[in-house]
Amino acid sequence: MLENLPKPQFLKNIILTGQVNSFIIKVVTIATASIFVILSILTLAGVLKSFLTTVDFLVLAILSVTGIYGMYSYLNIRKIYKIDTIFPDFVRDLAESRRAGMTFTKAILFASKGNYGILTPEIQKISQQVSWGSSVTDALIAFSERVNTRSIQRTISLIIEASKSGGNVADVLDVAAKDAREIKMLEAERKTNMASYVVVIYVAAFVFLAIIAILCVSFLPSMTGSSTAGLQGTLGGGSVSQEDVLPIFYYASLIQGLGSGLTAGVFEDGNFSSSVKHIFVLVFVSWITFKILLGV
Repeated sequence: MLENLPKPQFLKNIILTGQVNSFIIKVVTIATASIFVILSILTLAGVLKSFLTTVDFLVLAILSVTGIYGMYSYLNIRKIYKIDTIFPDFVRDLAESRRAGMTFTKAILFASKGNYGILTPEIQKISQQVSWGSSVTDALIAFSERVNTRSIQRTISLIIEASKSGGNVADVLDVAAKDAREIKMLEAERKTNMASYVVVIYVAAFVFLAIIAILCVSFLPSMTGSSTAGLQGTLGGGSVSQEDVLPIFYYASLIQGLGSGLTAGVFEDGNFSSSVKHIFVLVFVSWITFKILLGV
């Protein structure tokens, strides 16, 4: 009768693929963002009275998503970078094990007992999946999906094709290891070259924010003050107060922070996932500037 009970396949897959931390982070991020969105809706409907506006709660939702997930993404990217660097050594050792007469499965199980630094837990996960009945191909594909870099996915594809085709697998593994090293060098060079563009984006964003702040502190009071006609004549006699203009600048700064952060992440390494930390920094600085310094 116990055999008819459903197996916790979802939890098993999460554990086997090493996605436990990622799953927890996603749940916490969605829950936190949902709370702020609900508070925003309640404020808009007039149910909730708070010193924070509807837009403020939406900003907090964005900050919670980009902050929690962004920090996790940043730490994960650093980890993956180190794994990417060590991975060619693992492939080279697989080639040596194959030359020694081991099967592909035994070569991976043997490698899981070695020391590859931060890559060791990932190799042990591959070995664990194989021990639990998964095929070597499925375990390697799951590993490439966890790390999710071009060089490792390319190398894993070469390894899988080599294991299927037979022939001199060791030579193919040596070529794969060399290919992985060259790709890593090219990615590092690209990241170094694009770093200057990321700096330019930050400088432009902060200059834009500084100009907006100066306008709000010095220019707007004189243009909308009670002692001057200010913008009234420009608008055909209509009365415009500083409180009417500040939110426009506020929204413009938030949108500019979102766009600049998104662009900075793409320039950094070509992945949208890298944008979240930049969005958090730029949106947070804009929000703090207007809420604390300008009192919007």
